[in-house]
Amino acid sequence: MKKRRELLIEQNAEVNFRIEKFVEEITDEYLLHDTYFGNILIALTEAVQNAIIHGNRADASKRVFVMLDPKKEGLWLSVADEGDGFDFDKAMAEESLYENTEKKGLALIRKIADDVRFKNRGRVIEMLFRIYGIDENIFDRRQELMHEFLRKAQHHSL
Repeated sequence: MKKRRELLIEQNAEVNFRIEKFVEEITDEYLLHDTYFGNILIALTEAVQNAIIHGNRADASKRVFVMLDPKKEGLWLSVADEGDGFDFDKAMAEESLYENTEKKGLALIRKIADDVRFKNRGRVIEMLFRIYGIDENIFDRRQELMHEFLRKAQHHSL
């Protein structure tokens, strides 16, 4: 199993670029299909923007922390802010999600991620993307097959 990965985000113009680069690295590392890239990018971008705008109240002195934690059931991504938190049970009530434009990002995350959890009084959102076959043995086999394919493709193109 691969190691945990962390990203510290400070509020600046490069936020979306840094998120996209982080997701590209994840999808490359785990040899994931483009669909995973899109879903992870959208959910992570929404979560980080919510953390900056609603959690940290756009306070430039506060930061957002992103962490990837690969597990056998898939990839857990968490986003933590330095704000006061919120009542996530009330916010996640189905009728509330679609009535309040501020909560549409949470509704989108719930649709894209396989599991969504809140911790630390709502200051942390955890999102699971079920990706089967990321344990070490299968991952090593995928890499081995990919390298073999690339060697053959390169040999044939010479």
